[in-house]
Amino acid sequence: MYFGIDIGHNCPPRDIGAVSGKHREDVYTKQVGELVISKLKHRGHLAVSVTPRRAYSVGNSLIQRARRANWLRVDYFVSIHFNAAGNRSAGGTEIFVYNYHSSARTLAQAVLDKIVALGFRNRKVKTANFAVLKYTNMPAILIECCFLTNDEDMKLFDAEKMATAIVDGLVGKDEEEGIQGVLNVKVNTFAKPSTVQSRSIPNQELYNLEVGKYKGRLLADEEAHYLVELEQEIGERKVHYIYSGHAEFIAD
Repeated sequence: MYFGIDIGHNCPPRDIGAVSGKHREDVYTKQVGELVISKLKHRGHLAVSVTPRRAYSVGNSLIQRARRANWLRVDYFVSIHFNAAGNRSAGGTEIFVYNYHSSARTLAQAVLDKIVALGFRNRKVKTANFAVLKYTNMPAILIECCFLTNDEDMKLFDAEKMATAIVDGLVGKDEEEGIQGVLNVKVNTFAKPSTVQSRSIPNQELYNLEVGKYKGRLLADEEAHYLVELEQEIGERKVHYIYSGHAEFIAD
């Protein structure tokens, strides 16, 4: 699957997010968002940031995010935010969708269930007319992870655990499975994030895999590709798709 990750705010000079004492929304959204992208890639999915570098207004910042996701034709749009309120007792997690009766709502509920399991109050899946939900062409969700203004939320918040919960909700829990063995690469090839042909994948997502034998686990055999987790780290991912015409997986 191909995910467009919207790291909330982080778009100077206008779009910087909420601030509560030492807690800054743009700092936390960046921490969680970058971890989400990394974890999705680790599990064999495509994931890119759709956050713009600069914008002349908050509205322009939001439109840029939706347009980039549409241009990239991602399968899912995920916007990451943190809440704030004048009432410091307000706390918990809520996730917004544009249309409650849509596939986005199902995805939102799966993510919410995982975050709530960390101990955050369940504020439900809700609808909103947010620009990033309204103007995206794919299922889109906006996650309000927790409240910057709630002391209990911030004591509970951990960027690593939050990112893992989000990814588990998006693609399912990362289970230890597969067949141990050796990937015998017969022809120099690419380690890819999906079964899409190499010429259609951004160069930064492709890693050269030279002729040789690589220990690892076979997770799946689909669409003329092996999905493998290699013991040897190659690039930013541990999980890769390898064209089966260039390699053979030999089980232990």
